[in-house]
Amino acid sequence: MVNNNEQSSMTNKISVVVSMLCEGTPKVKHTIQESLDMFIALSGYSVEDMIENKSLIDALNRHVNNDLVDELDLEYGSVIINIIYNN
Repeated sequence: MVNNNEQSSMTNKISVVVSMLCEGTPKVKHTIQESLDMFIALSGYSVEDMIENKSLIDALNRHVNNDLVDELDLEYGSVIINIIYNN
């Protein structure tokens, strides 16, 4: 999992950028990773599809932030996720 605008390569050409406005404890990072994985699995979209569709990225961010509020009592909007192509 990534912290504070760092990038972690999912493949050689795609990165997930996670901006955190909260403390990046291992529990927070684990919850973000689980929530991201669950969203991708349940949505049926590939990561590449998500890059090209802002509404999917918005839905991902809502899903992750709702999980953080529900599971860790963090403030909604504590995490912003972007998925980008590496150049």
